[in-house]
Amino acid sequence: MKILIIGSEGFIGSHAKNFFAKSNEVWGADIVDKKFERYYQLHIEHSNFDFIFESQRFDVCINASGNGSVPISINKPVFDFELNVTNTIKILDAIRVHNPDCKFINMSSAAVYGNPSALPINETVELKPLSPYGWHKLYAEQLCREYYYLYQIQTINLRLFSVYGEHLKKQLFWDIYQKSLRSNEIELFGTGNETRDFIYIKDLLNAIQNIIDKGLFNGESLNVASGVETSIKTAAEIFCSAIDSNIKIVFNSIVKPGDPLNWRADISKISSFGFKQTTTIEEGLINTVKWLKGNK
Repeated sequence: MKILIIGSEGFIGSHAKNFFAKSNEVWGADIVDKKFERYYQLHIEHSNFDFIFESQRFDVCINASGNGSVPISINKPVFDFELNVTNTIKILDAIRVHNPDCKFINMSSAAVYGNPSALPINETVELKPLSPYGWHKLYAEQLCREYYYLYQIQTINLRLFSVYGEHLKKQLFWDIYQKSLRSNEIELFGTGNETRDFIYIKDLLNAIQNIIDKGLFNGESLNVASGVETSIKTAAEIFCSAIDSNIKIVFNSIVKPGDPLNWRADISKISSFGFKQTTTIEEGLINTVKWLKGNK
C-alpha cells in the first residue's frame, strides 16, 4: 500500500510515518526543509498539493497537518482557518482531479463537541464548538462529506480526543514539564476536576490501522479515544510523580477560553473495527517522561 502523510514532521505525522513504513510505502509532505527520499516540501504560506498527486498515485492520504492550538485559533482565527479548512479543501480537490481512488483520512478533533450535555459522547450528539479551532475542524468535516457525496471521494473524519506521548511539544504535559524545570510548585489552569479522554499515540496509530482496514470511508466521523475518563488532577499527579515526587500542583480555578469541562468518548464504532486500548494512562505518561528526560 502506498500512503501519503501530510504533516509528516509533526507529532502525529512523524509517529504515523514510522508506524506505517514498517509494511507500506510511505511518503511524507510538510513545510520542513529536509532532503528525504519520498518527501515533498510544502510552501509555508501558499500551499499547493496538486504537484504531489500529479507525481504519484496513493492508496491512502492521512492529513495530519494544520494548527492544533486552541489559543492560537482564538488569537489568529484567519490563520487557523487557512491551515485547518482551506488546506483541507485544497487537498481534497487535488485528490479529486488527480487521484480520485485515494482514500482520505482527516484528523478532526473532539473540539467539535464543546461541552456535551451527557457522557460518554457519541458521534450523533449536537455539535457546539467553543473555539475557532473547533468550528474550523467542523467545517473541514463538512468538506469531507461534501467531497464524498458530490464527487465520490472516499473520506473519513477522526475526532481525536486528547492524544499524548513522546515528541509532543505543546499542551498539558509539555507545559507541566517545562514548569517543573523551573520550580517544584506548578500552577495549572482550572480546578483539576475537569476531565479528558486521553489516548496514547501508539493506540491512536493502531486505531488508524483498524480504520484503514475496516472503515467505510463514506464521509462519516468517528471518535478516536480510549473511552476512559481521567481528571486533569489525576493525570497531572501521575505525570509529576514520574518526574519528581516533590512537585506540588496548584490549580488556579481559571478556565481558559475554548476549554471544555468534561470529556469521555463513546468508542463503540472504532471498537467494532477491532480497536482496543493497549496502553494505560500510567504507562503512557511514564514513557512520555522518560522521553522528556532523555531529550532535555
